[in-house]
Amino acid sequence: MAKSFFIGFCIFALLSTGCASRLPMMDEVGKPLTQEEVNQKRSNKNFLLFTVGGGALSFGASFFAGALLDRNANGDDHTKLWAITGAGTVLGTVLFAHNGRVRDYNLAVEAVKDSRKESASSDIVQEQERQKQLAAEKQKLEDERKKQEAERERLMEEIRKKQAQKKP
Repeated sequence: MAKSFFIGFCIFALLSTGCASRLPMMDEVGKPLTQEEVNQKRSNKNFLLFTVGGGALSFGASFFAGALLDRNANGDDHTKLWAITGAGTVLGTVLFAHNGRVRDYNLAVEAVKDSRKESASSDIVQEQERQKQLAAEKQKLEDERKKQEAERERLMEEIRKKQAQKKP
């Protein structure tokens, strides 16, 4: 009774720790990420590494635990040893594989966020350059307008002088 409660508690603790929780599919500005973007950046490197490493680690730990329990049993029947080793290996491999898959997913989400951030910063730089160019063109047009206004005033002054000379 106490063993089954302890085992159940350990499994519950492993599954509910939140170690392998997925990141939300939103970027920094709140735009949702698409599954296609995440799948393009996703690899299976951590899944494979965690599966193989976790399987080996689980095999070793469960074999050790099974050997301790089997040592207390008398006889040449090692069924307990292999049952515990097999169950522990399968459970550990599945848990580590899940954590590896979630890690791959989280890394892909971060990669998509980074690529969006880079494209947004390049868009900002392009917009700033365009604003500078527009400001330079505006200043050029303003200078041209001032020249035309000065020329107009000069011509108006000449017209007034000529009209003033004609009147007397």
